[in-house]
Amino acid sequence: MRPTQQGQVARLEPVPELVLFDLDNTLCDYAGARLARTRYAFEPHFAQIDRLEIAIDAAMQHPTDGDEHFAEVLAAHGVTDPADVDAVRSRYIEDRYRGLKLFDDALRVVDAVSRVAKVGMITNGPADIQRPKIELLCIEAHFPVIVISGEAGVWKPDPAIFRIALELLSVIPERAVYVGDSPEHDVPGAHAAGMRAVWINRTRMPWPGGRAPDAEIHELLELLPLVSAERGL
Repeated sequence: MRPTQQGQVARLEPVPELVLFDLDNTLCDYAGARLARTRYAFEPHFAQIDRLEIAIDAAMQHPTDGDEHFAEVLAAHGVTDPADVDAVRSRYIEDRYRGLKLFDDALRVVDAVSRVAKVGMITNGPADIQRPKIELLCIEAHFPVIVISGEAGVWKPDPAIFRIALELLSVIPERAVYVGDSPEHDVPGAHAAGMRAVWINRTRMPWPGGRAPDAEIHELLELLPLVSAERGL
């Protein structure tokens, strides 16, 4: 099967019997929520909006979504008092799900796919963070199987976590597809498990290298013609 390029989509063959979804930045806008949380945490310590925006932008450049880099970022922008840094961290942690929401097309796509294939979810993260997130988003009922790395004891890109979902849903890897946003965890993990991988690339970044995804989409709605065959999705 020829991978798609530059957002062009073509039906996956064979048509999948199972479509597994990532959660963060695939179904829900975790990046947007992280930005909202960072702004909420930083705001009390910056009188000037331009300095606040620069500090927030610097914090968002770090790949981690934790608060380990806050002291360094804050110090570089004039906030050096340890008590203030601790206050920022506390404010960031206390409102963990601020701004978290599903992408507008998420449930529409999941429900449409579920009419023609089995669906499930595989998500990295501690169970005490991911389970409340799933409850907050009111999506548990849409997925017969949800595998959380903190519960399973294995994390993407380990193919073992994908195999857990495949076994629970009784589908062989060759008839399954994984949809996720991460070139480091989602695409290589699915391929290692013998599955096909659809990369949702909302920011339209270039593929960083390694085995390419079987398809690239820029919004979830573009998944529907990939998996629909002649079944009218």
